[in-house]
Amino acid sequence: MPIAPPQGATVTIRAGRFIDGAGSAPRANVTIRVEDGVITSVDERAPASGEVVIDLSEYSVLPGLFNMHVHSVLPGDGTPFHEWMELPDELLLLQAHANALASLHAGVTTLRDCGGKGSLMFRLRDAIRSGIIPGPRYVLSGHALTITGGHCRFFGGEVDGPEEMRKAARRLLKEGADFIKIFASGGGTIGTYPQFPAFDVDELRAAIHEAHKIGKVASCHCTCAASIVNALDAGTDHIEHCSFLTGAMTVEYDDDIARRVADSGVYVTPTLQTMHDLDSAMVARVDAGTATADERTFVTNARARFATQLETTSRLHELGVPLVAGSDAGWRHTRFDNFSRELAHLVDAGMTPLDAIHAATGRAADACQLGSVVGRLEPGKRADILAVQGDPSTDIAALTAVAMVLQDGRVVVDRR
Repeated sequence: MPIAPPQGATVTIRAGRFIDGAGSAPRANVTIRVEDGVITSVDERAPASGEVVIDLSEYSVLPGLFNMHVHSVLPGDGTPFHEWMELPDELLLLQAHANALASLHAGVTTLRDCGGKGSLMFRLRDAIRSGIIPGPRYVLSGHALTITGGHCRFFGGEVDGPEEMRKAARRLLKEGADFIKIFASGGGTIGTYPQFPAFDVDELRAAIHEAHKIGKVASCHCTCAASIVNALDAGTDHIEHCSFLTGAMTVEYDDDIARRVADSGVYVTPTLQTMHDLDSAMVARVDAGTATADERTFVTNARARFATQLETTSRLHELGVPLVAGSDAGWRHTRFDNFSRELAHLVDAGMTPLDAIHAATGRAADACQLGSVVGRLEPGKRADILAVQGDPSTDIAALTAVAMVLQDGRVVVDRR
């Protein structure tokens, strides 16, 4: 049976292989002591007689993972966005909770939600925090901001002009948003234009300024090169996707822009998994003979398109851009229970497995302004802990073999 220590109890975890989440080399035979959900010590001392010990000496132990880009109210099963958003809010909220649990059981203890409908995600977080239902930590943007008719407009965040942006950002912050998310370009929503910027720089700047005034951060969804420039000019802290689409719908990597991204120090979430999942789903439809003409055309370019995105991510990594791991779970065909695929794609793009783990732990926590709370296994941090079979520092696929998940020092998954 899973161990659920009483409140205030001291729990000792014996790790066979220890990965701290700070990017350091793994260590062997490490003991982690936890009191009231907080790590109090990390060292090589063997457990003392009488200590309550969780024996993970046959496993690799690392911080619980962060998925840095999700849309929890979406199903991730290929249902068209506009059709799904016609469902009642109650069903969207139930789907969000199901997705949250799927993430937690896959070793993801923190979800950064980059857009949900209305106030639904705030209510879900309230329910988790109050103990009504189990779930991961949430870092929330609320409904996110988009132009009239823009990408993800069904979430309810349509605004135009600097003053509306300012007021909308203030309302989100009042409601409890941890960061301001802005759709700086179009995207996959029907009738929008991913190859062109959406908001002007002064509009972006107005919302970003409101976040910065109270010490919070802002992030911009950027699928085209021009939107990346606008976001940087406006002072964004984070870029989602960071794709270099042109007005002709071709991807043309721009080294000057990439160097600006690197020099600015902004975080980037490449979201490689969602593109790969979409390609795989379309290939399956073609193989089954159910694909439309547009889908068959899409598949002919799929491998080249994904290879281009991998190459872009590789170049950003080489320039020193701080990449974080986010799968875009919920969107199109990307599920919540297989986040380790995003880390595998980061490795395909040139990261070492340890780099990829850091992108989903310590660095991700810093990007969420949670570096003092979680993300690294060290004294003073909350004990969000993942144990897996094998060695993910050399084989990232080991993250699929989840043995145990602890949240605040309490076992929520035990598959040993």
